[in-house]
Formats: sequence, structure tokens, C-alpha cells
Amino acid sequence: MRTLRSSLGVVVALALLCVLALSPAARAAEGSGGVLVVGDSLEELTSPHLEALLPGVPLTVNAVGGSNTYEIFDLFQESYSPSDSVIVFDGGTNDNPAYPQILAENLQKVAATVGNRCMVVPTIHGYTVNGYNNRGKNRVVHEFAASRPGTQTPDWATTVNQHPSLLEPDNLHPNSEGSEVRAQLIAEGITACLTGAPTGLPSPVAGAGEELEATASAAASEAEPPQTPHLQLVDRVANRRLQLIKELAGGFARGAATFAALSQLLPTR
Repeated sequence: MRTLRSSLGVVVALALLCVLALSPAARAAEGSGGVLVVGDSLEELTSPHLEALLPGVPLTVNAVGGSNTYEIFDLFQESYSPSDSVIVFDGGTNDNPAYPQILAENLQKVAATVGNRCMVVPTIHGYTVNGYNNRGKNRVVHEFAASRPGTQTPDWATTVNQHPSLLEPDNLHPNSEGSEVRAQLIAEGITACLTGAPTGLPSPVAGAGEELEATASAAASEAEPPQTPHLQLVDRVANRRLQLIKELAGGFARGAATFAALSQLLPTR
């Protein structure tokens, strides 16, 4: 794995030389060259390595362990500045994979706020929950990048699928070496944004978004997925809505009234 880490480091270093050689007009079209990084515990482990990989690049990091993408969007709102040229939205791991629309909704909200600023959205490796793996969330990442020119998608999911030794025994968080490799992937995405590179799509291979079934231990694959109170609320409401759809088929008026009442209980976002 030392070879993988070293080769990635060389790529980042060469790309940074290109950044320094470019005039400001050739970089990100909006902002003043700052980079905002928001995320969960994976980003807490990754971000300490970014400053060394991106010398001279103004970095703002706001990452809180256990955050789902609603909460990461809140972190974005707290920290976003018009001086930011690049936004790293490192989320989705703590979303229930049965509802990839949660990630899609919050990515679109960030995009609507930042205009033409470049975004970096890593692919997601996470737990399988009730038979749902992370293909849906990674499909969201792929479709978002394909619809938004310049978006970069560091392919963390495929990287750890091919190199499971980068993970802690919980089969979720990167270990010390994995954190460095992950930081290098994200730094490459940031550099691509600053140099105006075209959209960087994740690898289409089957490994992207799949669990490490061939290499992970049974204990790791059966570990309890991370939960937050907000995610639990979203799950309950989503399940209730599915029940209400069935009720609507048998009695539209009664079901619609129930649905409207339930919607009043949801937090406004």
C-alpha cells in the first residue's frame, strides 16, 4: 500500500505545480480561491492531511462525526463564504441507503447556493442496511456530477473495495494509512477544481458502492450501522409514508388527510 500512497502523492504534487503556474483567471471562475470542506467522521479523519497536500490553499473545515447529509448541509450553511471557490461535500455515509434521495436533495441545495463554484463529492463506502447497499447513493453522486460540469468525485468506494486494508476493523472508517490515501484523493479533486479540469466521474466498475463481501469479516459486515436521531426520524416518516400510499388506494380522502397531518410533524428544512 506504500506504493499506492506514494504514487497518489506524486500526482497531487505535480498537479499543484500546475495550479501555481496558472493565472488566477484560469482557476475556479467564482470566489477567491478558498476551499470549504464539510463532512462527517470520515472527513474528521481525512482533513488533517489536506493542508500539507494543498500548500497555500485557504482551507475551512467543518466536520462533525455522525452527521447525515441534512446535518452536513447545516454545516455548509454555517461556514460557506462567497470567497470559497471549491466546496467539498463529504457526506452520505450516515444516510440510510434505502433513501438515496436524501443525499440528492442536499447536493442540489448546495449547488443552488454556490452557483458555478466547483464541488468535490467523494463516492461512498458504508454499511448495508436491511438489504440496501450503497449503490443508490453512489448513483446519486454519479448523476449529480454528470449534470454539473466540473464536479469532481474522488472514488473512495472503489479504492477501499480494492484495498480493504485501508479500513479500520469496523469496515467503515479509514485507518491512519487510509486517511492519508483518502486525503490525497480529495486533494486531487480540489486541485482539479482549481485548475478548471473537466468533470471527474467515479469509476463505473462494479466495486463502486458495493460492500467488501469477499474480504470483510462476518462480524464487520453485520455491525450495527451508525444512527442519528434525525436519521431515525427520516426513516420513521418514510416508512409511514409508504403505509399511507396503500391507504390512499383504498380511501383517497381519508389517506390524504392523514398524510397532511403527518407532514405537519416534519421539521422544515
